[in-house]
Amino acid sequence: MINIYRKLFTFIFLLVSFSVLNAQVFDGVWNCLYATIDDQPNATGNRTISVATSGDNAFAALVADFADSCYYIVNYKDADSLNGRLGSYQYSGKGQVTMWLAGFDQVSLTRAKDMAHFKIGDHDLLFVASNDPEKNILVFKMTPDSIETYPMRMSTASNPFDIKNIWAIDMDNSGRVYVTTEGTESIPSEVWVYESPSKETAWSDGYMATPIQTITLPDNGDARGVAVNGDGTVVYVSNYLTKKVYCYTGDPATGYTLYNGFSFLISDEVTDGTTTIYPGPWGLTYMRDYNILFVSSATDYENNAIGYSYGKIFIVNPNNGEIMDTLDAAEWNFEKTGAYNNNGPGNVSGYASPYNCDVDDLNNLYAVSYYGWTIDKWQYLGTLPIITLTITSIEIEDGTIPNSFSLEQNYPNPFNPNTTIKFSLVERSNISLDIYSISGELVSSLIEAAEFEKGVYEVTFNASNLASGTYIYTITDGSRTLSKKLTLIK
Repeated sequence: MINIYRKLFTFIFLLVSFSVLNAQVFDGVWNCLYATIDDQPNATGNRTISVATSGDNAFAALVADFADSCYYIVNYKDADSLNGRLGSYQYSGKGQVTMWLAGFDQVSLTRAKDMAHFKIGDHDLLFVASNDPEKNILVFKMTPDSIETYPMRMSTASNPFDIKNIWAIDMDNSGRVYVTTEGTESIPSEVWVYESPSKETAWSDGYMATPIQTITLPDNGDARGVAVNGDGTVVYVSNYLTKKVYCYTGDPATGYTLYNGFSFLISDEVTDGTTTIYPGPWGLTYMRDYNILFVSSATDYENNAIGYSYGKIFIVNPNNGEIMDTLDAAEWNFEKTGAYNNNGPGNVSGYASPYNCDVDDLNNLYAVSYYGWTIDKWQYLGTLPIITLTITSIEIEDGTIPNSFSLEQNYPNPFNPNTTIKFSLVERSNISLDIYSISGELVSSLIEAAEFEKGVYEVTFNASNLASGTYIYTITDGSRTLSKKLTLIK
């Protein structure tokens, strides 16, 4: 089905195309392998809001207890429920803060709510969105012993008269940084996109930087999660107030457009018969090997029985927002212990509050339990489906009158990862536009038997998840077929 929108005399067609080679079926279950024990010597030590993985059983936990003014990072290696913590931390101590120190330059980690892992050379680095006065993105190195300062930071407070708090953070494969701002019922959140440390000098001198792109959410509310695909052409943003996740397409160079073919809304409600709570989306994680979007869903800082009875991570199709599977952390807790607020035998955190999650190199999932003070490792007992990410936009050229049914050479060609395919119709036609491998296997259906009026159309094709090589694109109107070759070079 194609949704048609008219704007400034231009028809915009938005559709989602799926590869017929990939079965999008979840045939297994999620199993919690372990939860870091809420006790010494392996505890995070306080409320834990985010996690960033650097490898199998290797991750960092971000602690944020706003009442106790605790904001610190705990590193784990070779972790399980009882082992792996690096460094010593006071349990439930007030005022513990990780300091970023580089010579005479020092910044206290402040009201941080999210962090992202990125590797530079041999260094496993953590980029942490801090709400110190300069709203710095602070960079730390994960070491064999603990966490230490990496001499790199950047201020996001580019306007001293309009200093917004920052919340969620993610990075693409090139090291560009995507960070959200806090919004309210009357102010929309934004996503600021910053150039990578290899290109932006502000990272090395600690100065303020200007975003290379800014995305403003279409609704007021609070963007608590952001996730991006590897090349930065698709960005997902959560809004806790509206209970939605938005999808934007484009790139860091030319900007982003809201993609209306993606629709995700959390309509769950939790009640004890007297009080009803409406949970919403928090952190987002994108599993790039499989093109799977994970949406953490929880209640809003509800540390009580009704809050603990709900905590889910939705497994979402990144093309259209369809929920393909659900990891129910609260139900797991109840099944294993008979209650929502009990710790269990090594693999139950209790107190479900999965505000954030992340994936490791083996595609295991790590989730926080904010009120359980734990990091939980989940493994999928089944075969994860590989989903082809092919979000395609189609535009009709205004005022162009074609004189033949034609298919033009894509441009640019060769390309990486986006290219444009133009075709012309001299009458209303039922059109299919497909991409084939050079051996004749169907790779992706960009248009599936959809009706188009007379006109000249341009299709933007994103091939970020295809291998380099030569492909054949074919258009048919039912009676005629035209084909050309295109070349993807990565």
